[in-house]
Amino acid sequence: MPVNFYKNTQVYPEWSELSHYGINHLKVGDIVKLHYHDANEYWIIISGRGTCTTEGDTYEIGPGDMVLTKRGDEHSLIVTEEMVAVYIYGIMPEGGRVGYLFKGVDDV
Repeated sequence: MPVNFYKNTQVYPEWSELSHYGINHLKVGDIVKLHYHDANEYWIIISGRGTCTTEGDTYEIGPGDMVLTKRGDEHSLIVTEEMVAVYIYGIMPEGGRVGYLFKGVDDV
């Protein structure tokens, strides 16, 4: 199964290095609060601009940029220009959780 349609349940071939993906459409002023994931996460910015924080550093990001965040590292985003971004989760460890996790709340 080399093709995975976004609107269907996300089921990946055994050989895949992905465990989840999606497309975010964000408006100016949207804030993605500081959070982490149980898998590595990759953002690819298609359009728009924003300020992201990851691994304690802050970056201005825009079209064509990729943000790489390691499993367990906190990251956030403030949107400064309407944005479309693709996000991809890497390999999910056994028992891993999809979605935003928060230090002090969701720590394992």
